[in-house]
Amino acid sequence: MDIVPGIWKEERLIESFDVDVLGRLHPQTLFAYLLNSAWNHAKGTNYGHDELAARNLMWVLIKVQMLINRLPRWGEQITIETWGKRIVRLYALRDFSITSGTGEKLVSATSSWMVLDKTRGRPQRLDRKSDSFPWQLGRDEIETNLDKVEELKDGIELARFSVLFSDIDVNRHVNSARYLQWMMDSHSYKHLSSTEAGSIELSFLSEALQNVEVIVLSEERGEQELCSVRRTADGKELCRARFEWHRSQ
Repeated sequence: MDIVPGIWKEERLIESFDVDVLGRLHPQTLFAYLLNSAWNHAKGTNYGHDELAARNLMWVLIKVQMLINRLPRWGEQITIETWGKRIVRLYALRDFSITSGTGEKLVSATSSWMVLDKTRGRPQRLDRKSDSFPWQLGRDEIETNLDKVEELKDGIELARFSVLFSDIDVNRHVNSARYLQWMMDSHSYKHLSSTEAGSIELSFLSEALQNVEVIVLSEERGEQELCSVRRTADGKELCRARFEWHRSQ
């Protein structure tokens, strides 16, 4: 097994198909970049996708918090850094940092994950002492809050979506970034073209599978917006989010 760096680093060029009408990287694509860097870092370790799958285990994302100073623009070269920072009870915590080609800090993020048994869905205990993963203890990009995003009290319907083949990932459930895409696409053209999300916090509560319909709900909470994605058929909540919006730069 190759030696894995404590801090994984990769570069990306922002392509035309990754941006919106203003040339800004889509937040859901930004989120997908972070997820992909995490998979790349874990690959080949005891915590890699293939290594876990061989033991009938898989990673499940529980929560992510993103602080966006500025969305990358079309044509920019960005650097993504990620590292596993520590284990807290059943959670593995991972942080991220994105900088521009000039060194400007664009995004700071943190996330919490669990390893689940694929058959029973039971969390597996992680033991830092017995694994060889290079945890970066004490290196915090931002503080990780394990509490769930608060529940909506009186949300209004924004949109409905059907789960399609392209929404399903290798674990055979909806990819985490798709929930954010549904929430973003639920907002009006005017809103999305005149504002940017300065902060996005997502709690993942249950999984969506193929051939179901989901509904996106929204509720204003002070200067923040809460969103919820639920199964239309039974109202089961799948994902909950908190957004802080500001005028587009």
